[in-house]
Amino acid sequence: MRPISLRLHERPITQVLFNREGDLLFVAAKDKLVSLWYTTSGERIGSYQCGGVVYSIDVSQDSKFLITASADARAKVWDVQSGRELDSTDFEVSARSIEFSQGDKQILVVTDQVMGCQAKIHVFNFDKDEVRKLSLSYTLPSPQCKITQATWGPLNKTIFASCEDGAVRIYCTEKRELIKTILDHNKLVTRIEWTKHRIMFMTCSKDGTAKLYDTKTLKLLRTFDTGRPINAAGISPTKPHVILGGGQSAESVTTTKVDASQFKVRFFHIVYGEELGGLIGHIGPVHSISFTPDGKTFATGGEEGLVQVNHLDESYFEFDDDLIYNPPVQH
Repeated sequence: MRPISLRLHERPITQVLFNREGDLLFVAAKDKLVSLWYTTSGERIGSYQCGGVVYSIDVSQDSKFLITASADARAKVWDVQSGRELDSTDFEVSARSIEFSQGDKQILVVTDQVMGCQAKIHVFNFDKDEVRKLSLSYTLPSPQCKITQATWGPLNKTIFASCEDGAVRIYCTEKRELIKTILDHNKLVTRIEWTKHRIMFMTCSKDGTAKLYDTKTLKLLRTFDTGRPINAAGISPTKPHVILGGGQSAESVTTTKVDASQFKVRFFHIVYGEELGGLIGHIGPVHSISFTPDGKTFATGGEEGLVQVNHLDESYFEFDDDLIYNPPVQH
């Protein structure tokens, strides 16, 4: 399995994301660019120029619209094909996270806690026929700490927020209030990742662990301990496997002796919790991991601005095919 290396961005990658069909790869970075690539060949299609560091992106189910959240305190809607900016919404502080609801009827935007402003989750109505008229639907109560990411729960009935204080907060979108707080991490939660159909979700944390939960009961099913900060997870849609990536922060890397092996992405079996292997491809912390919907390809983005696209070979899919997949239970 030889990866395709995508070299364009001059600053750290913040997110890699495949569209619903898996044929397009979107890459966001701190150099104010979002680039678009063909998944199969690694050929660059074009880019979208934002006014600040791009922290978060998402693409509509029909791949017609791209949304971006950036440090210039703006959330933008783009036409994917033409690259035109269709709408821009201004905030008082940086927009940290953005995501389409399931069905693309709404968009959530997280704004930062900075300069006396509280972190907030804003929900906008989105109409594909009137893109230039985004309207604010509601704003959720602030958790009184920084939110690193927010994501829609099953059927858009809830919104999950990963927070700086190590908590995952769950909000009811109907009542528009906090209904549950999960306090299993002791450091910042960097990312929430869903399994296919959102039956389970995984949290990643600077405390060196990733935790798998049952979405309905919120029961902790499995803890994966890597011994180093985890920034990203990619859960296979076809195999009971998860890929974890991270590493020491950029500040630590410049002051201590490290080797590239600590930045490898590591494969774990979801059921048994065992490490299956790893891939070395980055020379800095890994910030984002994404699988194609068919589970045949995954991409990673790192601190050095490099994106690696890995097309999994047949031997991977023959591995542990005889195992029966059942959700694990942690006692």
